[in-house]
Amino acid sequence: MASVSSAHLVLFIAAILFSAALAGALTDSATIIGDSVNDAADTDAAHANTAFSVVSDPGAPNSVYNDTTDTLTILVKNTGDSTPLSDPRDITVLVDGEYQTPASTAVVSANADTWRPGTLLRVEVTVDLAPSTETRVVVDTNGHRDHFTFTTS
Repeated sequence: MASVSSAHLVLFIAAILFSAALAGALTDSATIIGDSVNDAADTDAAHANTAFSVVSDPGAPNSVYNDTTDTLTILVKNTGDSTPLSDPRDITVLVDGEYQTPASTAVVSANADTWRPGTLLRVEVTVDLAPSTETRVVVDTNGHRDHFTFTTS
């Protein structure tokens, strides 16, 4: 009879240890999932607050593309509620579907050192474009994008 009680005690202790290990593993998994959900929410919030429009004039191709220096200059207005760029490399430019590394970015608006809401950003890209062709430019940052189409002169 004592051996039955000892066996039950050993099984009870084993069950408690197993339950504690399982609870620890589930707690770690829940923490990881919770952190992942928070990161996804932060990314979605950044995307929702990011809005901009390309405001370059397609009717003035000489102000957009300089064929002597092969420089494409795009003006982009921040129409969102946040400052989307902390680093100029955070902007993506596609010209006719090909990725281009921005040669430079600069805030154009007076008294502004960052691309705040309502300010303009000048994005310059070095690219060789054929004369008298339609060119499509896509600007992207934080998952928000706008496009601009013009015909080179």
